[in-house]
Amino acid sequence: MTEVVAGLDMSAVGRRVLERSRLMAEHLGDDLRVTHVVESVDDAMMSPELAKLLEDSRRERLEKMGAWVRERTELGVRIDLIRGSPSWELVRASKGNPLLVMGSSSVDSSRLGPVTAQAARMAPSDVLVVRRQPRGLYRKIIIGVDFSDASAAAVRKTVSWYPDAELTAVFALPSRFDSMLHEAGLYEVEIEAARTERQKRAEDRMGEFIQPWEDRVRTVVTDGPPREALGEAGRRHRADLVVVASRGAGATKMVLLGSVAEGVLWGVPTDVHIVRVPSQFRRP
Repeated sequence: MTEVVAGLDMSAVGRRVLERSRLMAEHLGDDLRVTHVVESVDDAMMSPELAKLLEDSRRERLEKMGAWVRERTELGVRIDLIRGSPSWELVRASKGNPLLVMGSSSVDSSRLGPVTAQAARMAPSDVLVVRRQPRGLYRKIIIGVDFSDASAAAVRKTVSWYPDAELTAVFALPSRFDSMLHEAGLYEVEIEAARTERQKRAEDRMGEFIQPWEDRVRTVVTDGPPREALGEAGRRHRADLVVVASRGAGATKMVLLGSVAEGVLWGVPTDVHIVRVPSQFRRP
């Protein structure tokens, strides 16, 4: 059976990650793997005795968190303490599993810590970044779309994974060309007319794109950078989750976030679900 992997860092955010992971595992019918990675202390010049004390302390806290979650679920729960690089080991743990769940920064929940940021870029599975205290399953979800096959896959998975949630697909019409049109000699009234025409085309395209799910998904066409547009849509709709697709890949075959997905990870105040879509990257 596959597992939902909960990547814990033993901070105050860890309990949120664990509870959200439990909810998602129960919802998906998967087991739960609770994972904490102990970094090497070699560069800290720590004695073996202190290093062992630190690891034993982390193991004890991990076991307590495992006992806490076992009391709340009938799922299989595996506790895993690993030595190594946190981001790399979490990526390794996520391989072959549907979802890796991690937390935002323990210092500022609106930001990402370095481990979460790096693992989100490289994980082969979907990634869920938790910022808020879980209050049950997600109820109001924003899906960022760009009419690509990847964003269609994100909508399809969101409809499947969150069947009882209120879903809204948002397309952000780029506004960066308006200044270029002004420089090209168009008057403001002409630019505004062109913007209205582009808005209408985008709305028509959205209607075609969302047709397979039109009975489940509302639509919004707005303008501006996707990061800001999705954040604003999340606030207006009081969303508790934003979903975007990522389909990037590097020449070293590492899975990387696309620029929109990465911007959303850093720029929205809600939890974020990155739907991993197989890349079509080819070497030039």
